[in-house]
Amino acid sequence: MSKAGVARRYAEAVFEISVEQQALDRWRADISVIAEYFGSHQLKFVLGEPNIRFERKEQIVRDLLSAKVQPEALSFALVLTERSLVGLTPRIKEAFESLYNDYKGQIPATVTTAVSLDDATRQRIVSDLQKQTGKRILLDERVDPSILGGAIVRVGDTLMDGSVKRRLAVLRDQIAQGVFSGPDDGLDGYSDLFVAPPGPGGSPAAPAGPGGSSGADGSKGGPSTTGGSNTSGGGPTSSMSIGRRPSEAPRAQPMARPQLATAKAAGAAGGANASKKKRKR
Repeated sequence: MSKAGVARRYAEAVFEISVEQQALDRWRADISVIAEYFGSHQLKFVLGEPNIRFERKEQIVRDLLSAKVQPEALSFALVLTERSLVGLTPRIKEAFESLYNDYKGQIPATVTTAVSLDDATRQRIVSDLQKQTGKRILLDERVDPSILGGAIVRVGDTLMDGSVKRRLAVLRDQIAQGVFSGPDDGLDGYSDLFVAPPGPGGSPAAPAGPGGSSGADGSKGGPSTTGGSNTSGGGPTSSMSIGRRPSEAPRAQPMARPQLATAKAAGAAGGANASKKKRKR
């Protein structure tokens, strides 16, 4: 069995005990304490050293945890020590957290934005995610100016990337491949939440274009993903105007009949002259 499978089995056993004892929150806290101590590299090395007798290891664990966790949780920590499973404690904690959240009908979600969320935007995200998951959302907010705008939302194993940085990367790939299906291809929601943090003068700062300029003043602007007239004169107004699809390439016009006859006659005359030169030789 894989380490993840073993960790889940131990987590499920502890979770069942905690539900039977109606002490779910207490066990959750104890598992966190055990994982914190067993996460120490030095302690992990000592408890995993085969040349150290188990009695010595047991005394170390009791000295560290007896005053911090309930007796049943201490016994669980000693079982992990005896069976050389101390290194699995972080995975056991993670599996226990998953079981706990499922039991409570909730799910953690992480949202990363270029600027801090305001109340209205936070409520919109929470409401959308609750509709999608059917569970109460435990929102963890993070700020990363490098995404330029929009938001990146992770719920469990699902990632929704609606950042401006991602939009620009998709547009760059479209230009390189010559495929222009629209500026939002391959993107998820939440791309319209924020623009970049305000620049000098209070106006939103636009991301730098290929020439190094911001494009906000109309100079050296990169390809714009919005429609409308191009007042800057810097580049195409949308990704659709950058190039033609292969199917839209201009086709050669068929030759008119008189021109076709003339071309055939010229070809025949050229062949006859070539034959005469061969006979003279």
